[in-house]
Amino acid sequence: MAEVSTSTGTGEVKATLGLTGATMNAMALIAPGAFLWTTYQLQAAATAPDGSSVASDIWSGIGFALILAFLTAVSYAQLARIYPEAGFGSCYYFAEKAFLDRDNKSHHRFARLAKLVTGWAAHLFYWVYPGCMVAFTATLVGYLYQQVTGDTLSTLSLTLIAVVFSVLTGYIAVRA
Repeated sequence: MAEVSTSTGTGEVKATLGLTGATMNAMALIAPGAFLWTTYQLQAAATAPDGSSVASDIWSGIGFALILAFLTAVSYAQLARIYPEAGFGSCYYFAEKAFLDRDNKSHHRFARLAKLVTGWAAHLFYWVYPGCMVAFTATLVGYLYQQVTGDTLSTLSLTLIAVVFSVLTGYIAVRA
């Protein structure tokens, strides 16, 4: 995995985010949109009132999610360029600056609240999303196993799959 930052030895972080890193960030942002695949079976079987299939309509949703992910990545890149001092706390720093940079001083009172709410929302997302990803992966493996063999995996088996997937993903993250 590409480095996104390095220490300069002076206590400052030197930005090294290139095209590969930006692409990886954009793909990480589309991950929640990738859960559209969980609805694929329902979408594939869906029909319009006239009986025609609407299975291919899922591609517009996936395309929209991809466009939205890249637009989000571009927005963050622009904000990081405008406010390089944000460092690693970018999302809540940007929320605070949106209120502090206003000419109208009455908006300044909302800056701290915006920073708190945005920071906690980001924090909780990074705790909740991995759990959803692990549960989805175990469910997907169980579904594929059932489709191939005709048997159903036990709850204990699905739990073990989730644990192994979590450990493997954590190992990859530590090594990267």
